[in-house]
Amino acid sequence: MKANPTIFITAAEASGDAHAAGLIHALRRRLGDARFVGIGGPAMASAGCELVAEPVRRAAMTTGAFAHLGYFHRIIRQARRAMGEIRPSIHVPVDSPALNWHLAKAARKLQIPVAYYIAPQTWAWAPWRVRKLRRLADAVACILPFEEEYFSKRGVNAHYVGHPLFDDLPPTDPQDVAAAAASGQWRIALLPGSRESEIKSHAPALVKAMDALGGRYSQASFTITAINAEAADTIRRATGRDNLPIEVGNTSEVLKRSHFAITASGTVTLQVAHFGVPMVIFYRVGKWPWRLLGRWLIRTPHLSLVNILAGKTLVPELMPWFGDTNELLRSAEKMMGDVAGLEKLQRELTQLVAPLRVLPPDSAADNAARIVMSVMQ
Repeated sequence: MKANPTIFITAAEASGDAHAAGLIHALRRRLGDARFVGIGGPAMASAGCELVAEPVRRAAMTTGAFAHLGYFHRIIRQARRAMGEIRPSIHVPVDSPALNWHLAKAARKLQIPVAYYIAPQTWAWAPWRVRKLRRLADAVACILPFEEEYFSKRGVNAHYVGHPLFDDLPPTDPQDVAAAAASGQWRIALLPGSRESEIKSHAPALVKAMDALGGRYSQASFTITAINAEAADTIRRATGRDNLPIEVGNTSEVLKRSHFAITASGTVTLQVAHFGVPMVIFYRVGKWPWRLLGRWLIRTPHLSLVNILAGKTLVPELMPWFGDTNELLRSAEKMMGDVAGLEKLQRELTQLVAPLRVLPPDSAADNAARIVMSVMQ
């Protein structure tokens, strides 16, 4: 390994940006003189990464980082050119296969080793893609416990490192749902997602559900979470309401005090589970895209991460969900009417995600850093 290695690290989404920043910090503790270059967002820049391009801000406000084909190709060209000029010691793609597989392929052509952080979820859809991952990556750092065995059986050099989400989540105790049911003073979290397209699809239904549940539980309080101020503005525009109980950039604190949640599907459901908050999970899709394509590509019996990890329907998942708010209400009201079931679910949720946390003083980022260093060596 070079004395002062250059590490090229690439992320396209806000979550990948955050996890890449954590990895940069972990690598700096081991390789103080390393140089970090890549593409990503503000978290990576704050960690000291020289950004060639910054698709993360764009990704947060579109259907993804590459909603426009021209932008997609421009980012790839910039990154390829930078790799060719810099000749880094290693390429570390973080999640986002739509971008990162192109860049890993470019690294391969330049004979640059590749250590993939946050394995693409080929086990969930289009499983034949695992062959491409096997060709492109020297090693893969997995963040879900079952992934190591899944990928290893298919010839991928895979290692479970823990989930980086839990590196920063504080230990906590679930709220008293029995007291909330007795008093009617429910605290309910509503999580519409982080991208503009998700918010537009989910926020109106969540607000309708809030109004209906507020009519039934007059003492209940509601909080809608927003990842940033732009997301909060999108929620207001999508619902046509300015007087909404929105909290910005404070999801953990909202969940810490909540008795119940209605949440869009995604990594945030693991965060909800960490705080022991019973939930209904949903995600809107178009009927025709689902019928023509989605149902044939998806290969798992469950679609939400919580139920995938549990291997059963631990919480209701309305997926695919085609926009019927009454479905959300029926599921929420049924759960909230079963206090014993909620208390049992709180225990199951916290136990489910406990293995995702790496015990201090290590972290998922530390474990991933070791893999990156072993590939460089």
